[in-house]
Amino acid sequence: MDKKLPELFFSTSNKRVSEYQKRLRDEGLIRKVAPRLYSSVPEDEWPEVIPRNWAFIIDKLFPGTLLSYRSAMEFTPSPDGTIYLTSGTTRVVSYPGLRISFLRGPAPLEDDGNFLSNLRSSSLPRACLENLRPLRSTNKKRIWPREQLESRLEEYLRINGENFINTLRDRAKEIAAGFGWLGEFEKLNQILGAIPGTRRLPRERSLLVKPFDSRCLERLTSLYSYLKTTPLKSFPETLTDNNHFRNKAFFESYFSNYIEGTTFKIEEAEQIVFDRYLPPDRPQDAHDVLSTFQIVSDRNEIIRTPESVFGLFELLIHRHRIIMNKRPDKRPGMFKNHVNRAGDTEFVHPEYVEGTLEQGYHLYSSLEPGLQRGIFIKFLVSEVHPFDDGNGRISRIMMNAELFSSNLCTVIIPTVYREDYLLTLRALSRRMRPAPYVTMLAEAHRFSGQLDFSHYPSVLQAITERNWFLEPDNGKIVYDRT
Repeated sequence: MDKKLPELFFSTSNKRVSEYQKRLRDEGLIRKVAPRLYSSVPEDEWPEVIPRNWAFIIDKLFPGTLLSYRSAMEFTPSPDGTIYLTSGTTRVVSYPGLRISFLRGPAPLEDDGNFLSNLRSSSLPRACLENLRPLRSTNKKRIWPREQLESRLEEYLRINGENFINTLRDRAKEIAAGFGWLGEFEKLNQILGAIPGTRRLPRERSLLVKPFDSRCLERLTSLYSYLKTTPLKSFPETLTDNNHFRNKAFFESYFSNYIEGTTFKIEEAEQIVFDRYLPPDRPQDAHDVLSTFQIVSDRNEIIRTPESVFGLFELLIHRHRIIMNKRPDKRPGMFKNHVNRAGDTEFVHPEYVEGTLEQGYHLYSSLEPGLQRGIFIKFLVSEVHPFDDGNGRISRIMMNAELFSSNLCTVIIPTVYREDYLLTLRALSRRMRPAPYVTMLAEAHRFSGQLDFSHYPSVLQAITERNWFLEPDNGKIVYDRT
C-alpha cells in the first residue's frame, strides 16, 4: 500500500483523527503552515502546494464563503495569487503562494452554485455584476478586465443563443434591484446590447481564458478532493513476461469494446486479434477491437502520459485517430463539433471541450502518479466526452496508461462488472458522489491484478470460472477480497 501522506492536513474535532495528526506532528512528519493547516511536504514546496489546493483550504477552513468577482469566472487564483471571496467581514489571509481576500457583501443567493461542500460560487449573472462594480484603483485587481468579460459573454451568445443572454439579463436585473447595484446593471445591459453585433467575429478569435463547463469542473473537483483525502491501495505489476502483457492486452481490448456494445464471441475476437481475420459482415466492429489492442499491447505507446495540457490533447487525438481509423464518419482524431448525449445525459458542449480539459489537467497534475491520476483522468475523459464516439475506450486507455507507467496492474472491466461500472460512474456524474466510483475502480484494480495471463488457456479458464463473461443479471464477479 502506498503510505505517502496527503500534502495537507486540516485540524478537526474528531478525536481519533486529531490524535493521529498529533502523532504525525510529534514524529516530525507534518508541520504547521498556519492556524488549523498542516503539511507533510518540505517548507520550500509550500508556495507550490498551497495555491493548487486553494479550493480545499477554503472549503475546510472558511466554510460558508462565496467565490466572487474574478474568482467566480476563473476558478483559479488571479495572476498575483489571490482568491476573492464574499463573506461577513473584510480581511486578508495569506499563505505561502496564496492570498485570500474576504470582502463584506451580500449573502449567497439560491442560484449561487455549490462549488465544494462548504464553498459556493456566484452565479453567472451575479459574477457579471460583481466584475462591473466601481472600485478604487488599489482594488481593481479583484475584477476581470472588461474585454475578458465581453469576450466570455460573446462566447455564451455564440454557444447558447440569445435566449440564454436574455435570461441572464433578466436575472441580473433582479439581483441588481435587490443589492442596489443599478449602475452595475446598466453597464452589463450596455455590454449585452452590443453583443449581437459581434456574432460575425471569426470563430478562430482566441480568448485570454478558454471557456469551460463550470458544472463539469465541480464534479471533477469533487473527485479530486476525494482522491486527495482518501488512501488507496495500489497493486504493483510483478509479472513482466511478454505473454502476460500481450494476453492481458487482448482481454482488455475485448471487454473494453464489449462494454460499449461491440460484442463478439471470444473465439471470434481471438481470430480478429491473433489471426488478423476481419469478418466481412462486420469489418468496422472488428477493427475497433483490433485497434484498441494495437494501442494497449504497445509498451512504447501505453507508457505515455500527458506532461502538459497540449500533451493531453496530443495523446487523446492520437489515440482516437488510431481507434476510429476505419470509421471516417466518426471524425477520427478530431474533437466533436456537435453536442453528444447518452440517454438524458448531455456532455460538455464542443466549445467548452478544450477549456474543461485544461482545467481538469491542472487538477490531474497535482495528484499522485499511478492510481490517483488513473482514476481521475478516466473520469475526466468520460465526463467531457471530447469525441463523437470512442470516448469510453479512450478513457480506459488513458487510465491504464497511468497505471502501466507507474508499474501498477492495469484494469479490465469485465462484462459481469458492467453495472457496477456504469452505476457508480452515473453516481458521480449526476449526484456528485465520488466514493462509489473510486471504490469500484480500486476493486477492479485489485481483481485485475490477481491473475497470471501468461498462459492463455489457463487464464481463459480462470476468468470464466470467475464469471467475467456473464451478464450482470446472471452472476457476480468472483475474486479474492482479502
